Amino acid sequence: MSEPQPQRRAGANDPEALKQTLRENLDELLTVLTRVAPDALESRLDDDEWSLREVLLHVIHAERWLQPQLSELRWAVSEKPPPLIGDITLPDHDSDPDLNELRWALNAVRDDTVRLLDGLTAEELREPANVEVADDIIDFSFRTMLLTVADHQLFHVRQIERILEQ
Repeated sequence: MSEPQPQRRAGANDPEALKQTLRENLDELLTVLTRVAPDALESRLDDDEWSLREVLLHVIHAERWLQPQLSELRWAVSEKPPPLIGDITLPDHDSDPDLNELRWALNAVRDDTVRLLDGLTAEELREPANVEVADDIIDFSFRTMLLTVADHQLFHVRQIERILEQ
């Protein structure tokens, strides 16, 4: 008689756990932004550094830029089509967005990123894929790319905190 096999836990590969990580990551940024006065968006560490507004716009547009690659990765590992995302107009440098517009955009972009996890299994989430995007080969799992999004944002959260501490 064979031993029963332990049930494998998805853990870090669980799409719901990753959604929670991405939401908590955004919550950390939004909490830091509660310390930003509306007139402080032009604050910067030094004259040659980005202002708070520029950092936030960068975070917004970097994540939006990555979403087509994430969609391609999702297609590569899952037969289920990705949800439609990116149907909103985001603020840019020329629009001089205020803090409320920036918060809205951060939420909207992250909501789209989180929705890309809908319907994925733990196996699909960790499956490596080789996808050609803009003449580059992406050789990561969907999970790795999403954690890269979170790590990129965390780097800039720390940058914002340094700006606010000066």
